[in-house]
Amino acid sequence: MLKKLAAISLTAGALILAAPTVASAAPSDSYPSPPGAKVGDAIIDTCEVSTVAFGAGYFEPAETVGVSVSGQNAGAAAISGNTAASDGSLTVTFRPPSDGQGSYALDFAGSRAYTATVTVSHGNAAASSCDHDPGTAAPAGTELPLTGGTELALTGGSVSPWIIGGGAVALVAGGALVAVGAARRKRA
Repeated sequence: MLKKLAAISLTAGALILAAPTVASAAPSDSYPSPPGAKVGDAIIDTCEVSTVAFGAGYFEPAETVGVSVSGQNAGAAAISGNTAASDGSLTVTFRPPSDGQGSYALDFAGSRAYTATVTVSHGNAAASSCDHDPGTAAPAGTELPLTGGTELALTGGSVSPWIIGGGAVALVAGGALVAVGAARRKRA
């Protein structure tokens, strides 16, 4: 009976602790993913640019998309690109005003509506004027680099600490039962 209980506890603990790893597996390509939007840099300095990229099929082909900006001195912000490509994709670059600061909402009004938020701070690049063209932004869709350790996929989900704790407790309990069983056999 003790062996069965130990085996069950160890198996349950291992399965619970392995669940986040299984959940982070790469998605299957059997289902097409819906077209989405990605904000290249959601936090930028005053004279930097942020790019908002929409995937193929997000808008109608060659659709002119209305783009409006709200935030501090939004009228002086620079926007480039508001016509969707022939596949319905769109890339828009945003450069805040030289005296801009805080959150800016970029509202896209087309066959689909979307609002992107970009936060501007007065970091090292604070200046009275910005000398670069917003069309020279870094490519959109660039993700943050990994830290080098094992990480979960960036799915937007998280693992409950109760699940991790329950798995750890089950694993420790199973190990303790194995140790007790070994000690009993040694005495006998």
